[in-house]
Amino acid sequence: MSPAKAFKVILSESGDNKIVLHILELLKLGFTMKNDHFFLFFLLGVCALFASLRADYYENQGDQIFVGPEIYYVERTKKAGAKQDGYLYGVRLGYERIKKDKIYVGVDFLYAEGSMKGKLGEEKIKSILTDINIEERIGYTLASNCGWKPSFTPYIGVGKFWEKNEYKHPSPFRFHFYNSFLYIPIGFSSHLDFTDNFRMGINFKARYILDSHHTITHDSEFGKIHQKYEEKVQYRVELPMTYFTCFSQKKVSVSLVPFYEYRHYGYRINFPFDFIETKFNLYGANLKLLYLF
Repeated sequence: MSPAKAFKVILSESGDNKIVLHILELLKLGFTMKNDHFFLFFLLGVCALFASLRADYYENQGDQIFVGPEIYYVERTKKAGAKQDGYLYGVRLGYERIKKDKIYVGVDFLYAEGSMKGKLGEEKIKSILTDINIEERIGYTLASNCGWKPSFTPYIGVGKFWEKNEYKHPSPFRFHFYNSFLYIPIGFSSHLDFTDNFRMGINFKARYILDSHHTITHDSEFGKIHQKYEEKVQYRVELPMTYFTCFSQKKVSVSLVPFYEYRHYGYRINFPFDFIETKFNLYGANLKLLYLF
């Protein structure tokens, strides 16, 4: 018996089997998709997933939806010497199903945009940087009702990331850089309840890039240029702090999530010119308003 078949047999003994098997199919298809049809597929998958979860909601509450602003400072450096920094302002929204000793499901979406300034040699450069990210995760929550009620949730998933960097005046060039990739997120979330109303934790996620596309437009000599780069592992660390309000029987909570994120795109030979190694360091925070149901 193959590992996949054995896993399905084990899941068939669980009350969550329909949900899990559905998500496994999502992941299997997501890993093989290498074009923008992934976005439509992802939305259809989410709709089907919520339909699967509806019956479970009435059986055992433990779901949450959230929305809130995300602000972060970005340092962008290219090995050739170009350096930029600036702030991006955006919004993150999503859904999570976190239940003790149950299957975990998470979906979230990010849109952020901001101005980046810097120098290339003695020349001043400026650009508008845009980040778009959509991600779906599946895992399992291990938790205890004793003491500080520790909770630990490892997960895996599938996601798509889009990045756009458009150069503006006074930059000596007007190139537009478009970067997108499909990826597998692997990580965990965790927390401790220090009081009945206050919770802290640590979250870690690594992104393994599967299929990357980098395009340069507005080049007066070559027009549109398609490039590849060495796909490096990226990661993000979060320190969520959550306060459960007394409003509406603690169904409303507020969470402040400071984070650090690292992105790395490696050097690779291309034509008509090579992709230069590029690194991003992000320092920021997300303020979430959560509704628990």
